[in-house]
Amino acid sequence: MDYKFLSEAIHEFLKMEKEPVAIKVYDNEEDAKKELPKFNGQAKHCQLVSDASTKKESYYGTVEEINCPNGQLTLGLIDKTVDVLPQIPPIKAAIGYAPLCDVKFTPDVIIIYAMPSQAFKIAQLFKTKLKTRFVANYNGTASLCADAVSYPYVEGKSNMTLGCMGSRKASDIKDEEMVIALTLSDAKALFE
Repeated sequence: MDYKFLSEAIHEFLKMEKEPVAIKVYDNEEDAKKELPKFNGQAKHCQLVSDASTKKESYYGTVEEINCPNGQLTLGLIDKTVDVLPQIPPIKAAIGYAPLCDVKFTPDVIIIYAMPSQAFKIAQLFKTKLKTRFVANYNGTASLCADAVSYPYVEGKSNMTLGCMGSRKASDIKDEEMVIALTLSDAKALFE
């Protein structure tokens, strides 16, 4: 699939400032190495998503690079389970990040930083193109990891979140922004 075309279609429809971010969950690090360079250093998952969007950087991170306990837990990077947050079943080897316009892998989730008026347009697309309501499932904790990646990955459903204190401090989510997380199948159905 032409993800650059998908990125352009999203940009054109929403008039976005930031680039949508493609996220991939890897079962083994060797597959990640074939598609992306390894992130050099340590950062929170939400920082890596933000940098992929605003700096157009591509990389993958393992439990060694992703240094946020909530991110490690909800993204399935550590062998521990929790009942209160959406969680990818452990244990996964790596998470890949890339701006959608440059992605070289097949994304599991596409993250969009949106203003409420843009989120409104996406909700309307769900009604007109998918004949369903856009239902958000979030709790304000571990938002960019649990709500925006784990929930869509595990449930196969797109999601929306307002961000959490951690993601708002560690990344560049503006006060007036929210986060939309689309499954690849929903993104294709909405924007192709």
